[in-house]
Amino acid sequence: MIFAIVNQKGGVGKTTTAVNLAHGLALKLNGNGRAPAAGPTDAGQAPAQPRTPGRVLLLDMDPQGNCAAALGIDPGGRCISDLLAGRATPRDVVIPDTPRERGGTGRPGLFLIPATERLVDVTEELLIRDFQSYRRGKTEGGGMDDILVERLGPLRDAFAWIVIDCPPSLGSLTTAVYRFADRAVVPVRTAMLDAAGAAQHTALINDLQRDGLPISVSLILPTFFEPRQVLARQVYQDLVEKYGRSRVAIPIVQSVVVQQAQAAGGQTLFEYEPAADSPATAAYARLVERVSVQ
Repeated sequence: MIFAIVNQKGGVGKTTTAVNLAHGLALKLNGNGRAPAAGPTDAGQAPAQPRTPGRVLLLDMDPQGNCAAALGIDPGGRCISDLLAGRATPRDVVIPDTPRERGGTGRPGLFLIPATERLVDVTEELLIRDFQSYRRGKTEGGGMDDILVERLGPLRDAFAWIVIDCPPSLGSLTTAVYRFADRAVVPVRTAMLDAAGAAQHTALINDLQRDGLPISVSLILPTFFEPRQVLARQVYQDLVEKYGRSRVAIPIVQSVVVQQAQAAGGQTLFEYEPAADSPATAAYARLVERVSVQ
């Protein structure tokens, strides 16, 4: 199953969600470290049984490359752009789950394809190549729209889950991501304008689905939730009324431990000890449970 973490608005917690979700799924599959607590999901379903292989791929599609930074990893020059351009194989760009001192993620079961600013130039290069092929009348393949399916398709069977961290604007890669992914998780800051922006984005995904793309909106994830603020509670209730309780996840409570974990050498909430009892950690654990049964 491939999940895209998407929202056209920046600063809503997409990278934090992608990193913690991917690591939480890897822990769930491999039973290493302080894995998310097992238990029934919000939809009342039983916890999913571990799948084979027990590997999770975190795919960074944001040129800022924040996934590697959030995990405290030096990408060593590797970038998804080289794979998309056909200048590298998946083996060349994937950071394995080996210890950090050996160049890996240091988390059993968690693999990463990082991104860098080179992704911007390569996207433009691919767009020009696509246009030139169209001008020459060559119609083999799907061009830009199918680039992820063509280049990363073989990875689908190599990983139990793939989690894609998307930038606010995917530009010419929008259709490519939505053709590759199965489900979308939409983080929404619990503020009025952010909720309105999320509605526009989910409407876009629904339109693409009607046009034949397989992706669907799986979950709306309220983020930066301040339970003591009346407006935040109202926005959360509005989301539940609009999308239904089954599609709105437990809110991620605003907490300083999220930033502290990343600052502590690049740790997720599931490995940062001071975050063990944090409501944010508990909410992400519930998100892992809900995603794992889809």
